Amino acid sequence: MESPVMADASTTPIVLVHGWAGSAEAWHPIVSRLRANARGPVAAVRLPGSPGAPDGGTPTIPDAAAMLAETLRAQAGPALLVGHSMGAQVTLLAHVMAPESVLGEVVIDPAYGASNTAHVEMQEWASRIETQGHAATYDFFASAAESMPPEVGDLLLADHSATDPAVIARYLRSEYLDSGAIGFMPATQRAAARRTKPVLAIHSTELGASREGMLPAPPGSRIETWSGHGHFLHLEAPDRFVETVGAWRRSLEPSVVE
Repeated sequence: MESPVMADASTTPIVLVHGWAGSAEAWHPIVSRLRANARGPVAAVRLPGSPGAPDGGTPTIPDAAAMLAETLRAQAGPALLVGHSMGAQVTLLAHVMAPESVLGEVVIDPAYGASNTAHVEMQEWASRIETQGHAATYDFFASAAESMPPEVGDLLLADHSATDPAVIARYLRSEYLDSGAIGFMPATQRAAARRTKPVLAIHSTELGASREGMLPAPPGSRIETWSGHGHFLHLEAPDRFVETVGAWRRSLEPSVVE
């Protein structure tokens, strides 16, 4: 029998998963820096319905997670998953669907662990998006763009305007309102309990970090709070983020692949 091959964490692929009304292009400032500093491949996925995504697939969290899990299984070795906001729901579920294909996970201000009291708010917001279109979400993204360099904020707003409002609403419902959604704390806790690989959770608020601390986490997991940053903290401080991801990847023990 051949000896097992060690998968060096320093060459592990990094797979980036964008958030709500985002695209693969939203990761450009991160991808360029990671590729300059990483020995392994870096890829930003396109979730169903996002700008530039191929036709097919339903814009829901379960479909997006299944697509990501299938992509991971097709790779030669385990990957480091990085998910922002809604994308962290996708990486969480893909993590539990294909644990053998995951070295670890990084979540950035994840859109999970919400209080059940927000159910009515989410229902009303989804309904407004369906009737008002982009106007119902513009302020959310415009306020975030103000905290970024203009060229990065422009990418954010371009993604928002290029995403069909029906897709934006559909994802919101699948995050919080559909049967099986994992956005509210009890469902998040059940889903998180199934993760097996270490998770680095980076939050912009103490509230988010405290809620993360209420979740089951595999050994070796860690929570960081980046005070003074907004929801798109990785785009506000890309150099710090890339350095943090690189250090986290190096800290993970190599996996053994037959």
